Amino acid sequence: YGGYKRTDLRLNLDHRPRDDMQVSVSLYHARSDRQELPGDPFYDLINIAPDVNLLTRDPDGTRYAFQPDPQGVNPNPLYLLQTEDGQTQRTRTLGSLALHYTPRPWLTLVGNVSYDRADENGSLFIDKGIKTPTEPTGSTGDLSISSGFTSALNADLTASLLKQFGKLTARTSVRATVEDENQRVDTATGTNFAVSGIPRLNAALSRSGASARYDIGSEGYFFTGGLDYDSRWIVDGLVRRDASSLFGPSEQWHTYYRASAAWRMAQESWWPWQRVNEFKLRISQGTAGTRPSFGDQYETYTISTNGTVAKAALGNRFLKPETTRETEAGLDMVVDNRYSLQISHASTKTTDELIQIPLPGPVGFSTQWQNAGTVEGNTWEGTLEAEVLRRGTLSWRVGVVADRSRNRITQFDRSCVRTASISYQCAGEDLSTMYGLSFVRSVSQLPAAQQNAANMFEVNDDGLLVAVGPGGHYTDAQWGTTVNVNGVNYAWGMPIIRLDSTGQQAVVRIGSGNPTFHYGISNSVQWHGFQFYALLDTQVGGDDYNAVNQRMYQYQRSADVDQENKPVPLRKPIDYYSVLYAGNNVNDWFVEPGGFVKLREVSVSYTLPPRLVSRVFGGVATGASVSLIGRNLYTWTDYTGYDPEVGTVTTRLGGFDYPQYRSVTAAVQLQF
Repeated sequence: YGGYKRTDLRLNLDHRPRDDMQVSVSLYHARSDRQELPGDPFYDLINIAPDVNLLTRDPDGTRYAFQPDPQGVNPNPLYLLQTEDGQTQRTRTLGSLALHYTPRPWLTLVGNVSYDRADENGSLFIDKGIKTPTEPTGSTGDLSISSGFTSALNADLTASLLKQFGKLTARTSVRATVEDENQRVDTATGTNFAVSGIPRLNAALSRSGASARYDIGSEGYFFTGGLDYDSRWIVDGLVRRDASSLFGPSEQWHTYYRASAAWRMAQESWWPWQRVNEFKLRISQGTAGTRPSFGDQYETYTISTNGTVAKAALGNRFLKPETTRETEAGLDMVVDNRYSLQISHASTKTTDELIQIPLPGPVGFSTQWQNAGTVEGNTWEGTLEAEVLRRGTLSWRVGVVADRSRNRITQFDRSCVRTASISYQCAGEDLSTMYGLSFVRSVSQLPAAQQNAANMFEVNDDGLLVAVGPGGHYTDAQWGTTVNVNGVNYAWGMPIIRLDSTGQQAVVRIGSGNPTFHYGISNSVQWHGFQFYALLDTQVGGDDYNAVNQRMYQYQRSADVDQENKPVPLRKPIDYYSVLYAGNNVNDWFVEPGGFVKLREVSVSYTLPPRLVSRVFGGVATGASVSLIGRNLYTWTDYTGYDPEVGTVTTRLGGFDYPQYRSVTAAVQLQF
């Protein structure tokens, strides 16, 4: 397989034409070629019978068989990798020019101009006659070509003033920025090829194309000021005025601010503890805004191949930015210049949350982006570093970092909205709360009319309440029969889905992706020219939704379905697991512990002595070091999927993405 190739070129140049002026030029160019993976190889792989030989040749002579699995659920991913030719070529070009001018000791002028362009060209070719999941007897041929670029031109000008009045230092700056971004995307598709082996659109009998253009402009003006009295009392402030074309005409301009203050108490003359080198109290508050996507202010439509125009999303030219206000207070402390402690508490409030809202059918448009909610949260963070040992050339430093976050939707003036299939946007809910179907685990969860018949049910070895009949047990193996309880028929031994008061399947809270807390421990040891480093990363609590395992239930590919090693009385039929699959609806059976301990990084490096460097490189190099770095080396977890770090911070939904991989890197660094 072609894999991935990349070439980079970088040039940095700094020049001082005079003592009070510096000119900096930076150029960067990169090109990469990547052979893309067709479809989802991991999804195909897990749905193939585990005892199938994937290396079997196909009857048509292809190196790998298209379908070696008699059940024929998914094709052999090796066949798709062998026969589908997907390529992406990317280029990136960046250039910047900066002028730094200090006409007076108290005045500095800085100007920057930068250009950034990213090009991407992609293609996917499936030759005529090649078998595909949708055409298992042979494709008619398919070619997709895409070409696009994004270019951005940015410029800014800053004037900074710095003046000292005795023990008081005053600083202020004024800054203006302007940004212009353009995006272009063109795609073309050809199908039903007249001949094979010709990856050209003119060989296709059916052709179509599409294109898109985006032009985004923004500008901003900043004013900052600060006072520092004797390095003890420090205050700082910023006011920013921004404009963006991503908003409608009446909402393009918005104002943000930041203010902060700090008191370095250990620098006061009355400070009694000399071993405490630093004791700083700090507080700050600021605001920031999130912009919508390009198309959110415009009505969008779809056009079918026969020219029919249909409504898609309703635009909203009155969208406001999603504004977050954060207030942070903290303490920084250093003892004996060897031990340091940082503690921070941040509270945030996000108003006018940007949410895609479903619209009623009569509107014609399916959705609209609206400002529809308020989210409040808080975070505690702590960092402790200690130089445990310092003796000659030997030193040992230990660091501990911990954090805990909580957030909640405090206002949502719309009907509750299902998002990402496992969560709800609704007042009073945590952003990471999971909702779905739930299986009955106790008699109290049965409908009220059935709770007086407790002797008809029993909790099985999976912790689920199942119907077993009067005096029966879940080990009686009465599969395929029914149990009538107060006029309601239950399948014997089968899981039971909880119902709401109307008799419909209840959608309830089934978990939360928010961990109890998270911490990391690092160790760094230096001895002569050697440096050893290790980082252990831990998440305590929090749930993951294992959608991968749920999909494997669909075709009985999960190890849970294998009954061979179970005692005979505890064995269950395939239909039992089909009920748990629940038509791929989100349910609590697939919520798993998301906590983990990871050996995130281990490294060892050695810096060569200067005398040895001079002898080996003849004075050409001034320094040299060699390193061996291992990342994501091992994970301890109860999660049964690929990796417990799935989904996003607020949506811990496992999928079929490329799993995190273990890497070991060797590096040689030379200094000239």
